[in-house]
Amino acid sequence: MKKAISYLSIFLAFGFSSELLAHEGHDKTPGALAAPHGGVVKGTDHIYLELVTESGGIKIYPLDHATKAVPFTDVKLEGKMSVPRKNKAEIIKFTVDGDHFAAKVDTKGAHRYDLNIKVTHGGKTENLKFSVEPQ
Repeated sequence: MKKAISYLSIFLAFGFSSELLAHEGHDKTPGALAAPHGGVVKGTDHIYLELVTESGGIKIYPLDHATKAVPFTDVKLEGKMSVPRKNKAEIIKFTVDGDHFAAKVDTKGAHRYDLNIKVTHGGKTENLKFSVEPQ
């Protein structure tokens, strides 16, 4: 009986420790990207956009799949902002500002808004949606 208990305790000790080690290093979400500018990254098949919010506006950095900057001449953005409980979407106008696109955003005191962006890159047009909580 003592042998059975000792074998069982050894089996359980090795079984649990190997199970714990089997999960080591698997704490990252597959496909997750680190945002180079501290924002939120969303992507399409052809391009990633990183959204950085600041008071009164937003910045959007176009990135390739290696998170390197994409030339502005290759990217066209169109945006609409929707505030909850408002029936109308507001058109967002983007301008090139240094190494990013910038736009002024008036949240009208809302705690959250949706930003729908139509991005054209490489002859393909796709849509991305960001849910934003202003700072």
